[in-house]
Amino acid sequence: MLFTEKLYLGAKETWDEYLNQGFLKELAKGTLKEEAFRFYMVQDYLYLLQYAKIFALGVVKANEEDLMRRFATMVHDTLDGEMNLHKEYMARLGITKEEVATTKTAFANQSYTSYMLDVAQRGDVLDVLVAVLSCAWSYEMIGVEISKIEGTLVHPLYGEWVAGYSSEGYHQSVEEIKELVNEMAVGLSPIREDYLTQVYVNCCKYERDFWDMAYTLNLG
Repeated sequence: MLFTEKLYLGAKETWDEYLNQGFLKELAKGTLKEEAFRFYMVQDYLYLLQYAKIFALGVVKANEEDLMRRFATMVHDTLDGEMNLHKEYMARLGITKEEVATTKTAFANQSYTSYMLDVAQRGDVLDVLVAVLSCAWSYEMIGVEISKIEGTLVHPLYGEWVAGYSSEGYHQSVEEIKELVNEMAVGLSPIREDYLTQVYVNCCKYERDFWDMAYTLNLG
């Protein structure tokens, strides 16, 4: 069994909750209030700024040039790819740079990113990859599942979001992380496997809490 398969099984109970959460259920139906999506966009933008730093730690911790370049590309894909979608949405929603700069990072958001950064700073490149995997992989799953629902890809507000996270390009970026995790996890000790599995499970729970935070507009 691939290590990513073990990680998934360890967090399956939490994964199964995602699509039943209010935010994603209503987004899939096209009934999510714009206020909740707007709140989410600002918080997720703040999240991605920290997410990029975690990939940057991969550059710092990698010793091989090729791996350094791959982490550098992940930083670029976050700052100049995924965040561009957010910037386009923020322009449509009337969210200014000043608003983002002065918005408090929600407690659930801060807790999540602080945990990932701590794991990445204390660990090695595999710790970095496992810390970011739950976000990347679960977003792909969510995007693909919602895209299967008739009309979601052409929804005037949420269609672009669904299309982005269900795209082939996003799938390939997730697959790259998974392949690196599986490659580096060969020969891990049981203690190391257990630790990384707990990191992954914890991050999946933080993802669940992030969706709840966005739905309830809870800054904490």
